[in-house]
Amino acid sequence: MIRFFYSLLVYFLLPFTCFKLIYRGFRQPDYLKYWGERYGFYSASTKKIWGARKILWIHAVSVGETKAAIPLIKLFLKKYPRHYLLITHGTPTGRATSIDIKDSRISRIYLPFDTPDATKRFLKTFKPEMGLLLETELWFNLIHQGFQKSIPLYLVNARLSEKSFQLYKRILLLVKPSLQELKGVLAQTRDDAKRFEALGAKNVEVMGNLKFDVTPPRDTNKQSAALKKHLQLKNQSVLLIASSRQDEEEIILQQLLKLQYKNLVTIFVPRHPQRFKEVELMLKKYRASFIKRSDKKIKVKPYKFILGNSMGEMYSYYTLANIALMGGTILPYGGQNLIESMAMKVPVILGPHTYNFHDVSNEAIRIGAGLRIHTLDELEKVLPQMLKSSTQLKMKQACSALMHTHQGATLKILNKIKSMI
Repeated sequence: MIRFFYSLLVYFLLPFTCFKLIYRGFRQPDYLKYWGERYGFYSASTKKIWGARKILWIHAVSVGETKAAIPLIKLFLKKYPRHYLLITHGTPTGRATSIDIKDSRISRIYLPFDTPDATKRFLKTFKPEMGLLLETELWFNLIHQGFQKSIPLYLVNARLSEKSFQLYKRILLLVKPSLQELKGVLAQTRDDAKRFEALGAKNVEVMGNLKFDVTPPRDTNKQSAALKKHLQLKNQSVLLIASSRQDEEEIILQQLLKLQYKNLVTIFVPRHPQRFKEVELMLKKYRASFIKRSDKKIKVKPYKFILGNSMGEMYSYYTLANIALMGGTILPYGGQNLIESMAMKVPVILGPHTYNFHDVSNEAIRIGAGLRIHTLDELEKVLPQMLKSSTQLKMKQACSALMHTHQGATLKILNKIKSMI
């Protein structure tokens, strides 16, 4: 009965999704593409082609989940050469995220909105042998339809913050049956596992975090060398503002302009590409000396700031950096993925808001791979301390130790689910 009322609500909201897609399309035109997939409609040729294939399915809603899935994708393609891999997304940035894999067996589409009809059409068209939903993707009709069709669905790399846990407790009558219809919940940490179990999930196991198994693209060194030459960086220290969120760039810029470091260049890389122009206008507003990644020829010399207005180059930016200040941690967004920074041996500065990456943030601070600040005023003390060569060496070693300790989740997950394939 609860699912019935949930479905009524989704159907009621469905017409408004058109307006939402159009509204977002003004800032990010890719939202105006592939609407048929959004509503679970597929061509006759798609149905014919996919109906004859053996399919493994991974749902990675956006950028972070897509990057986390890369180790699994690579292992699946290697272990199961006769299978095709369907990767579904919820956002254009997720769909556009490079997975650094060229294989004709990979297809990427949007997951339809969570109506009973759309999810039925999706599962009937593609008939996956198994589905993996990454992190916290609980789509109640999708899970129920998969259960009815005897398609084993796992929640993998599963995480559940205390904030989300409290929210799900309020709709427990809807959440609990869906969790119990999953074949298993493969959690990142013991705390995540406990929260899922408290909501009624069965077959919960701790597997670790897939993001620790992600490796940089093969051409990262080559690309970063070309980027360094293009940006005319030589002996400067580089502070990377990684995956910054709305309003964070401005308050960080205000603080950095006060400090006036002579040999420090700061690279701003906003989390969402549709905000590149907004951040550019902000830099102009403060009359900051800056260049853009997209500039064909660098004219401003010397400059203090770089706007990283490009997609798919985050690892190259990390290669250039001495320190990374993690976006989403200064204002209460919950933080962005600091594991990429650890993988590139770049020490991190974290603000007070890290609930999305609670455990790894605390561990990075504990072992000396990062420092936490509570206000941006602390940068005046923290930056010179972290830029010392002796400090850099110790913190880089701590980054490597953190990565080494937590790798191996990909193989654990595969060993758990391989009997379903």
